[in-house]
Amino acid sequence: MKKILVISWFYPPVNSSEGIVTFKLINNSKYSYDVFTQNIHNGWSYGNTVEFKNKDNVKAIYSNCNNIHEWVEDCYKYFAKNANKYDIIMTRAMPQEAHIIGLRIKRDFPHIKWIASFGDPIKNNPYHHISCYLYSYYSTKNLINKNMSLIKKMSLKRNLKCFYWNWRYKNNIKLRNELNEIEEQTLKYADYIILNNESQKKYMLNNNKLLNEKTFIINHSYDLKMYPKNIKKENNNKIRFVFVGHLDEIRNASALLRALSLLNKEIPNLKDKIEVIFYGDMGNSDKLFIINERLLDFVKIEKPISYLNSLKEMKKADWLIHIDGNIIKAVDENIFFAAKIVDYFGSGTNIFAITMQNGDVVDVLQNANALVLSYSCEEIKNYLYLIIQNGYNKTIKKEFIKKFEVSKASSDFDKLVDLIRKDV
Repeated sequence: MKKILVISWFYPPVNSSEGIVTFKLINNSKYSYDVFTQNIHNGWSYGNTVEFKNKDNVKAIYSNCNNIHEWVEDCYKYFAKNANKYDIIMTRAMPQEAHIIGLRIKRDFPHIKWIASFGDPIKNNPYHHISCYLYSYYSTKNLINKNMSLIKKMSLKRNLKCFYWNWRYKNNIKLRNELNEIEEQTLKYADYIILNNESQKKYMLNNNKLLNEKTFIINHSYDLKMYPKNIKKENNNKIRFVFVGHLDEIRNASALLRALSLLNKEIPNLKDKIEVIFYGDMGNSDKLFIINERLLDFVKIEKPISYLNSLKEMKKADWLIHIDGNIIKAVDENIFFAAKIVDYFGSGTNIFAITMQNGDVVDVLQNANALVLSYSCEEIKNYLYLIIQNGYNKTIKKEFIKKFEVSKASSDFDKLVDLIRKDV
């Protein structure tokens, strides 16, 4: 039986969400894989810090290319030379360049079955709209203006500002068009599509019947074998809140930090009762707020840590903080499902989630019995008070989270491969 070629810019030892999700999925599969990747470039990741080794069914092929465009060429040349070894390829995005390779392979080797996996949307990513990086703040194409009035649409002043932005940021528009083309062509020509949640599917496919028929939801998963054993909670009489992951100016901890600032004025010696630790990136606005509000006595900002250490810190925590970006300006529900959530599930630790009020991820968190809060500073403050002063608790439902065990995700993926192999 031929192998499956997985094309992924991120893969261990590089510490990135996409790479680790891929690693868990294929290392628990019944099929054999080669992974064309790289381990030189650490951009968009947390460095080369993943300690886990591939099982016998998986072999990693590391390109020597540091530049992603050179990597695309190197990967295509590798496949063209070794095409007889494979009957299926799977491209993993982000970044979108993996799908560019898939498109070239499908064009030149049409008999190869192609599975395209999307971690996030490439076209119309809500963050691109809210940041106004690829869309003018004044444009009707920008999703933040989805409810713009007719009078404003007809405004000469708005149209002139939009025209000026288009003239000034031609390269941004070019990139936007390229991203749109990559997603549209990938959805069209891939034989099968993998997405990670129902809200993402609804957003990206827009009820397209043909696309829906070839699209499969494969949940992110946790692997209990990866977690360190016999980890004890910190015994310092403080309630330990831990965040692991990425924050920025859109996906920020602003509401939580404001709530902590208010509590610091209300609860005497709060620093002796809790500690809040952020492992990973954080936007400058949040860092400045922590300093200005003098929260450093109990709020700590730490550098990103290795994946294995992150699992250790998850088990040591009393509460794990999850924060989604507030993208309500662009979309009506949360279309993202962070892989970190299922890592949190696997730790068995209580989850303190701040997110939108609609979306597949919200339903999952609520069904898992996480504490799911809005971006209301007052609401967050009130629940923190209950936890700190009254011992409020919400234990994760072990029976529910079993559906996110790695054996389930890999089994679902194997069923897809079984289906494909019938047609090969």
